[in-house]
Amino acid sequence: MHDVIDLPIERVNALSPYKVYINNNGSLGFETQYGSVYEVGFVEDYTFMDENAFQFFILESQGKHSVKDPLVRETIWVILETFFLENNPVILYICDMSDGKQAIRNRLFSMWYYEYEQRESFTFLSTKVEVESTDYYASVLVKNSNPQLEDIKVAFNSFIENMKEKLE
Repeated sequence: MHDVIDLPIERVNALSPYKVYINNNGSLGFETQYGSVYEVGFVEDYTFMDENAFQFFILESQGKHSVKDPLVRETIWVILETFFLENNPVILYICDMSDGKQAIRNRLFSMWYYEYEQRESFTFLSTKVEVESTDYYASVLVKNSNPQLEDIKVAFNSFIENMKEKLE
């Protein structure tokens, strides 16, 4: 399904509150204490930058996500931290809109970022693109130590402008 980037699962599980495993398609998965099953991964994205840019995805594949579970946020951040240690990448997060809940996903991911203890080490840019009656949400996450930080900010703004043009 996805051409997903590998992560050292032992490092993830040493810090993660939930046990993380590798799915058959190469993505990562974990099950919460409430029975929700998540799939998480990183796919190279050449539409945003020429190299070291990845789309990040979080899918809830089973269960009912009606319970606020802070361990999901902690597990996601352990996965992200490990990915940043391995790659020093640019992460592009585009909210899935297949069920009309993209605004909720954007708020949740933004909230997770602002609750994250190490957020001062990162630049987080998030935007909404409105086309007719549909809202599209995209975010970028990059370490402040990335030597291309200013170029990444410019690239994100260009990406958003291109997105607007394609959607209109």
